[in-house]
Amino acid sequence: MRALIVDDEPLARAGVTVRLTQFPDVEVIGECGDGPSAVEKILELSPDVVFLDVQMPGMDGFEVLRALPNQDLPSVIFLTAYEQHALRAFDVHALDYLLKPIDDEKFGRAVQRARQVRETDAKLRMSDRILGLLGESSRRYVSRLPVRTGSRIQVVLADDIESIAAAGDYAELHCGAHRHLVRETMTSLEQKLDPSKFLRIHRSRIVRLGCVRELHALDNHEYLVKLSDGSEHRSSRRYARGLDRWLSLKAT
Repeated sequence: MRALIVDDEPLARAGVTVRLTQFPDVEVIGECGDGPSAVEKILELSPDVVFLDVQMPGMDGFEVLRALPNQDLPSVIFLTAYEQHALRAFDVHALDYLLKPIDDEKFGRAVQRARQVRETDAKLRMSDRILGLLGESSRRYVSRLPVRTGSRIQVVLADDIESIAAAGDYAELHCGAHRHLVRETMTSLEQKLDPSKFLRIHRSRIVRLGCVRELHALDNHEYLVKLSDGSEHRSSRRYARGLDRWLSLKAT
């Protein structure tokens, strides 16, 4: 079983590594001290299980999982210093978590459950539980998205994205002169991005509202949306209500 350890405290990472030496079938394939590195390593290495700190500066454990494509969610053992009363959501979704300071007996049980989750059906159920947990935790939208550039994983800031276009089974992020493909659906990206900054105007197009420079009303309650890079995108009637709401807020 291949494990990745993510914690911003070096001593905490070392503690998990030492405990894992008791399990001959577990190989530690990497360590990360921050969220962006964790996203890159999870996509690059595809670990069987991730020991993931919940509370990290800049990009916490929940945001790490939100930044990943849903189909790439790993099995997770959370590391947390939360008080017991704050862990109800973990209990509801039957996710493994270890409360700091870590208890050796509970650590062993968590590793044993991680072994069981390696089976396909169990892993699918674990992904569903993680998605449920993310839906119940305090809502935070992604500030970064991982993209593949050749053999490398690059992290793109959401604030650098001007628009997003559907591209078959992928989505294309438009960032100035650069284009990046991500293995995400338009719907999943729409849910992950902050709606105060991004708006879906067509089933195949999302725009960053800060880049909108002109709107031209067309027939059938559609708009022609012109962005700061000079590109023009036609909205559809289905998403016209969102543009209407945005226009009314701009007018107040």
